[in-house]
Amino acid sequence: MSERTGADMISRRRMLGILGTGVAFGMGTPAAVLTTSDAEAQTPSVSQPQNQPQSQPTPGAQPRQDQRTGATEQRQDRRTDRTRRRMARRNARRERAMARQEARNKRRMARRGGTTGTSAKGPGPKGPGTTGTGTTGQAPARQ
Repeated sequence: MSERTGADMISRRRMLGILGTGVAFGMGTPAAVLTTSDAEAQTPSVSQPQNQPQSQPTPGAQPRQDQRTGATEQRQDRRTDRTRRRMARRNARRERAMARQEARNKRRMARRGGTTGTSAKGPGPKGPGTTGTGTTGQAPARQ
């Protein structure tokens, strides 16, 4: 009963090592097989004899450099358009802010009596109207 069989003599550590080696070879083999494929790309053009050089490139065989150049130009156009839109929004906001400021100034001048003549509150800047000392919420003093 004390005799051990061949299967019992392999330790867990050895078994894990063998299993890990098998997994490593199993993972590496498909990648090596796929990269050494003998398949050729199919082209939609009419087949030409192997020994004659092609006079024109096949459709869709545009060089990568041209594709990159086109993509770069499109990206730059998008950036330029985005910058223009941003500047237009800034200018519009600035113009609206200036218009609001001008309207506020006109309303203030109208309340004070301004230099334009009579205002809604009195005959002019020297007439009865606000004194410019601010409002306290109290009624004017009796005379």
